Amino acid sequence: MLMSRPQNPIFSIPLKRIDGFLSDKICFRDAKARTSHPSLVVEDGSNAERRLMVFDKFLIKHEYRISREQGAHFVDVTNDNNLIHRKGNIVPGAMTVSKIILPLEIIFSELEISSVNIKFTGSSYYGERTCSLFLWQFVSSDYIQIEVKTYQQERAIATTIILGRLKTASKQVKEIDEALVNKSCFARVQAYFETLGIQKDYYFNKDGYKDFTYPLAYIAALPSAEIVNQLSGQGGMINILRMDFGNFERIPITGDKGPEVKLARAKKRNTFNKIITEVAEGLVTYYRGLAIVNPIAKFQNSTEPVLDAINKLISPKEDTSMPFSGANKV
Repeated sequence: MLMSRPQNPIFSIPLKRIDGFLSDKICFRDAKARTSHPSLVVEDGSNAERRLMVFDKFLIKHEYRISREQGAHFVDVTNDNNLIHRKGNIVPGAMTVSKIILPLEIIFSELEISSVNIKFTGSSYYGERTCSLFLWQFVSSDYIQIEVKTYQQERAIATTIILGRLKTASKQVKEIDEALVNKSCFARVQAYFETLGIQKDYYFNKDGYKDFTYPLAYIAALPSAEIVNQLSGQGGMINILRMDFGNFERIPITGDKGPEVKLARAKKRNTFNKIITEVAEGLVTYYRGLAIVNPIAKFQNSTEPVLDAINKLISPKEDTSMPFSGANKV
């Protein structure tokens, strides 16, 4: 028996938030659009604000291009010392991660992301058209699973599973006094949005208050840079990145230094490095995760030899011949 569409929308989306993506193209697709019970319905709200009412599963298509200048600026902001993103033609894997998570954080303010699991299947190159397809599915009345397929010129470069839930109406928002915000850390997050071609105010300005917390996309971008910095050599190639955001608490932009990434390598393996990550602010550990990284380079103070691969990585022509070409570079 076919289930009928619920009478009331599950949640709604203020369409004006799409305007924050300055050069990207975002569109919604509804397989039931031509039926009597579409999953998506546009309504005019108060103050002529158009909202998209969501009744059932739907698809989002997100298209963008990343220039070499944007990539170089991004790795400067995130402290990634891998030369392939400045001298080569490889988009930082953390930048691809950000482009997957940020649309959800900005457009869907009612969504609380609990976990992100990304598997990289190909390298991403500067200047090429990139497309992510987001399939929204409602596991229950408030739990959501989003499957994301990311392509570049018809090549699959990443597959992502994002789990989350809708905010409850009774949940109180912890507002942060602007006077307590660390101006230096705040400026870095603003620069982060700039590198991605997104207007920062569309994240910080929530309905009725200002959100002075770190975006989860920014947090998810930090482990890649720290992994590079703690590897002897210039980097490696990341296959899997998982982040567990647990109880949905966001880190306020009020600490002295900003979020700190702590790394530990799990059991030694010859074929890949399994790296356990923690993201902390002061004495509080907020998030945990792991990364699977191919051993292009080894940890500092390691007695294992470092592979002489950086010069090959800088050349995009030779990149496709690397032994782990089905991975994205951190």
